[in-house]
Amino acid sequence: MQDWRRSNRGFTLTELLVAAAVGGIVVAMSGWAMVVILQNNRRIEEQAITRMNLSRALDFISDDIRSAIRISTTAPPNWTIPSGGYQLVMFVEKPADNLEEQENGTLASTTRVAYYTRPKTSNVVWRGPMILYRQKIGDATPNALIDGIANTSPNCTNPLSGATDSGTNKGGFRVFVQHNRNVKLCIAGLVESTGTIYQAETLAAVRSGSATPNPN
Repeated sequence: MQDWRRSNRGFTLTELLVAAAVGGIVVAMSGWAMVVILQNNRRIEEQAITRMNLSRALDFISDDIRSAIRISTTAPPNWTIPSGGYQLVMFVEKPADNLEEQENGTLASTTRVAYYTRPKTSNVVWRGPMILYRQKIGDATPNALIDGIANTSPNCTNPLSGATDSGTNKGGFRVFVQHNRNVKLCIAGLVESTGTIYQAETLAAVRSGSATPNPN
């Protein structure tokens, strides 16, 4: 009878406290591991989005170049660069048969497009530290093309002999223009959560037959 009682007695208070402490440690470690996994997944997602946005931006700009007749790193005298920190990086001129629609719904008399970089300001919702803008004839103000641009110039090489460099003081978008038709595009994006800078680059060329001829 005494043996039966001993074999069926409950846990002591000390055993319960130890079990609770061990259980708490296991739960805390599981929670910490879950937080680490979620943070890592977020970083990976931000990196993927940054790379995708850079690639899309280059594709869009390359289409602008392919449909142009002339590319330059400076604007013509009759083009007004907006105030407020906009820095011209590239200027695109297109033929008359490739006119773009203006904000009022009518076609522009000519198609000219400017690309600017500008630091993020407190009154915009875009990500910083810099934003790449595009402005065409008829636009009252430039339109944001891609945000999250780095404030440092891309570290890219120039394969185009004699090309004009847009400069290294305009943030994360830089171009090299050869003979007003061949362009090396370089863009750098910043992942804010990690401070990592991703860079993308490509070559594009004017396809219009009326473009400035390439002596090469």
